[in-house]
Amino acid sequence: MKNSILLFALFFAALFYTNAQNAHCGFDEHLDKMLAEDPSGIQVIKDRQAEAATIQHARLAGEVERAGGPRIVPTVFHVIHQGGNENISVAQIEDQIRILNEDFSRTNPDAGDTRTEFLPVAANPNIEFRLAKLDPQGNCTDGIVRTWSPLTFNATDDVKAVSNWPSADYFNVWVVATIDNDGEVGTILGYAQFPGFGSATTDGVVVRADYIGSIETGANNGSAGRTLTHEAGHWLGLFHTFQGGCNGGFFGETIEDTPPVAEATQGGCPHNANTCSNDNPDMPDMVENYMDYTNGSCQNIFTLGQKDAFDAVLGGSRSNIISNGNLNDTGVLLGETPCAPKAHFYIDATIVCAGNDVTFTDDTYNGIPTTYDWDLTGATPAQSSDVNPTVVYNTPGVYTVILNVSNGQGSDSYTQTNYITVLPNEAAIQSYFSFEGFEETEEDYIIISDNSGSTWEENTTAFTDSKSIYLNNFNGNPLGSQDEFQLPSVDLTLMNEPDLYFRLSYKQRSGGPSDNLRVYVSRDCGETWSLRFNKSGPSLATVDGTQGSPFTPNSAADWELIDVNLSAFADDERVFVKFRGTSDEGNNIYIDDIQISGPLGVSEVQEDFEFTIGPNPVLDDAILALNIANSGTFTIEVMDVSGKVISTVHQGSLSFGNHQFVIDRSTLKSAGVYLIRVDNGIGASLKKLVVY
Repeated sequence: MKNSILLFALFFAALFYTNAQNAHCGFDEHLDKMLAEDPSGIQVIKDRQAEAATIQHARLAGEVERAGGPRIVPTVFHVIHQGGNENISVAQIEDQIRILNEDFSRTNPDAGDTRTEFLPVAANPNIEFRLAKLDPQGNCTDGIVRTWSPLTFNATDDVKAVSNWPSADYFNVWVVATIDNDGEVGTILGYAQFPGFGSATTDGVVVRADYIGSIETGANNGSAGRTLTHEAGHWLGLFHTFQGGCNGGFFGETIEDTPPVAEATQGGCPHNANTCSNDNPDMPDMVENYMDYTNGSCQNIFTLGQKDAFDAVLGGSRSNIISNGNLNDTGVLLGETPCAPKAHFYIDATIVCAGNDVTFTDDTYNGIPTTYDWDLTGATPAQSSDVNPTVVYNTPGVYTVILNVSNGQGSDSYTQTNYITVLPNEAAIQSYFSFEGFEETEEDYIIISDNSGSTWEENTTAFTDSKSIYLNNFNGNPLGSQDEFQLPSVDLTLMNEPDLYFRLSYKQRSGGPSDNLRVYVSRDCGETWSLRFNKSGPSLATVDGTQGSPFTPNSAADWELIDVNLSAFADDERVFVKFRGTSDEGNNIYIDDIQISGPLGVSEVQEDFEFTIGPNPVLDDAILALNIANSGTFTIEVMDVSGKVISTVHQGSLSFGNHQFVIDRSTLKSAGVYLIRVDNGIGASLKKLVVY
């Protein structure tokens, strides 16, 4: 019996898929996943359809609909953003609420465009959406929550964990930048969770920010604000009008007064379309229905049968949300009540160079502040009462920023500790090379985390010496998470034909997730970045095959030497390099031995010799162990960070095999970082030695 149910669910899900669309609703795919996880949802759908049929029967029998005002649905918008256009305004959200309420009360200005043959079944769903006035804790709210998160990009259900309110009490609308299409063709504009089953913490609707409302970023996209009308229809129990094609039946849309449609109607408003002729009487496609894929300007109707489905859901699984007790608890019966503000702010880049302007953007929500008090330690000016102050940091360092806001209802403070990193105007590395092996106690690179799961961190798996840096994408980062680390600035004018070298190790995860690694270079202190290296999935892999467990390199063969040409920046006196890893929930990425220098002939060198230095760091003498594949003339030198030769350890012929040399601590001037250079005339190799 269990296997029969699973096959039933799979058959049901298979019939949900429609032709690939350029821009479409993701409801079908989402319901498919829900049914795959919980096949009992089929019975929920069947029960819901039966309840709607009972209500329809009563309506057709002439029973009088209940009196009273509209069913009020407390609503909250969770705006998930990273400071871009996805952080939409209150006005745009209010415009969307207006459109919803017009469409769900048939007061929409274009209701008169409904064709004559469909006027007898045009319905007033008698539903009103209101922004909540009280949050789950009973605090004053404007019904909008703003949360900074990278999960706004390629959003999945994971984004709902960032911010959600009890779905039995509130209609959750998550506003995001983009939605993951899970490998399907086209752009997903939104998707809803079907009522009656599935997790309560994911119940609601996800919609792209640029399809909210009809103003600002929601203008001129063809939706006219009807994307959320469409998704709210799903949330209240409707399928697409084209669900199941011409045959309909249980495995499709079962509303009797919406004519069958063979497939989704793409854009426009083709009033002459009649893709199915098996209905009696034979009616044209109801292209103006909100549950098709026509342009928003074409849509203008819910039917009486669709209202019956709404009534079944609001009288069943979603009955609490419209109950008088819940309306009081969520404050939607209250008048306009201003709230105390909740302070928040952001800047485009938290790493800046001394002397550059920095503009802070106020992101305060919940209430409109009447006063602003910025504490900008280290900046000029150090205090500001502006809404979006522009300041200058002249002294390198790491600084904390505090914003205090208030109005007549209260005050709030938001602190970002060690938020701004100010870098010197001069290059940090002013020599003919720069090297990072991750062995120092105090490293000089900067981690830029997206605060979503894991970030780059040092570990004891390395190509050389004892440490590398890695990004845990196997079980530490959600889909789409992006984390960076940035190297100290380097003067490339001191190098001949500069290149970036680094060791990379990565193996794809079973199932084909495609993690990504990019390397960017900036010559203007991070205002703009040039992409110099970009690989994903199989092209990123340094080890053949895939594995279903966390990857850890276990031999030198698992590492690949990457060479990135930087000749385009050879005339720049201050160049920044950063590495960005993007998670596809695949596997771990390892990086070691980053070096910026002129040509090293590394590929030839690796065939001829290799060497290690130990101990490293060192208090006394260090031992250099050199393994030579081909006899030749070798020079071994110790240099300081400026490239000046401190001592020559060896110069002359060496035979095939292993050799050891002592690096005398007494020849080194003081504690610090030194470079050991081995050159055989074909190429050279450099390693860092830390001396205490």
